[in-house]
Amino acid sequence: MYSWTLITGDIPHTSDARAFRQSLATFPTGVCLVTTLSEQGKREGMTINSFASVSLAPPLILWSIRDDARSADAFICGPHFVLSVLGAVQRPMARHFARSAADKFSGWEHEFEEGIGGCPRLRDCVATFECTTYSRYQEGDHTILLGRVERHGKTAALPLVLHMGEMGSLLDLAETARTARTR
Repeated sequence: MYSWTLITGDIPHTSDARAFRQSLATFPTGVCLVTTLSEQGKREGMTINSFASVSLAPPLILWSIRDDARSADAFICGPHFVLSVLGAVQRPMARHFARSAADKFSGWEHEFEEGIGGCPRLRDCVATFECTTYSRYQEGDHTILLGRVERHGKTAALPLVLHMGEMGSLLDLAETARTARTR
């Protein structure tokens, strides 16, 4: 049985926004870390789940950033970014980079090396996409960033997945769902 909510224009009320987010959360997504270097040379990084492939020729990916995010200017104005698909064992890193902090890399320096344009590149993850910013589109309260993939790599590690507000491996989330259904 579906629970329907009619959206008539923008979502002005907190309860409407919460219901919309809960509906979006039913779609399982991968968890990624995106990093860049600001014009002042400051490393910026954030956890995202708004990643998608766009084109094979040229090789393009996209992700989106909330315009009022603390590091939005660095990502929106920057010429490069690195997007890393996180592994199931990297849940603590995903949570760390999802929170606001003056220097998100503090304590995590050993996990990174220099990537395209000096951007921090995560050493170990499921996949890495080093990108030149290709185009930007401001839509609603987010900016969509398209990146031309200049270099990429992958491993056989299990990905970190987000579903219904929970992060874990596919196996973890399947077990959580099974347990919830039997209650």
